[in-house]
Amino acid sequence: MKTINCGELSFELRESNRRRTVEITIEPDGQLILATPPKVPLDKLEKIINQRRFWIYSKLLQKESIKQPPTEPQTYLPGQGFYYLGRSYRLKLVDTAQTPLRLYQGRFELSRQHQQQGRELFINWYRSHILQHLESITPSLISRIGKQPKSIQIRELGNRWGSCSSKNDIYFHWRVALLPHGMIEYVVVHEMVHLVQPLHNQDFWDKVERILPDWEERKEWLAKNGAVFTL
Repeated sequence: MKTINCGELSFELRESNRRRTVEITIEPDGQLILATPPKVPLDKLEKIINQRRFWIYSKLLQKESIKQPPTEPQTYLPGQGFYYLGRSYRLKLVDTAQTPLRLYQGRFELSRQHQQQGRELFINWYRSHILQHLESITPSLISRIGKQPKSIQIRELGNRWGSCSSKNDIYFHWRVALLPHGMIEYVVVHEMVHLVQPLHNQDFWDKVERILPDWEERKEWLAKNGAVFTL
């Protein structure tokens, strides 16, 4: 793994023949990534970093100031939008329902008497539906990667979208259910490649690129927009 230091800022350098521009992204844990075409002169990289220094510090400061979501029950109101597989669906409160929460005719329907349990009901709904979705798309990847996960589980993972354990269990955050399909695919490929390469080294990213040639664009999109997809 290559790194580049510019003052007190340290970046992981990721070069790709497919890339035509220099892009700076910030991981959920605050790690700085500098994605570039090959052999960009160091002075040019430093110039780009200095031009975006204010933006970098602003984003790092935002990450430091992120607060935990409130623990008290939220009020889920009619017309609010809730994502599923990248699409936003409006909420409708209903007085009679066979189930407390369902996606029906283009709307989420929430039983009015369960309104104060809205967050818990949505999380449980996302958990069950994304597990089914993931289990439907992983078989085609198993043959390409050459290894099968011991299990696929849905959990609360904080700032991480997914995780692969040393015992080959793969965990996905329930928030993955909110993402567009292309981003879900990237998260799944990322974690499944960890079955054969635990480290984020060049071999890891080469394996990801063989499956998803545009992985960098997907990763950058997720880094920039992922925070939107939550409750």
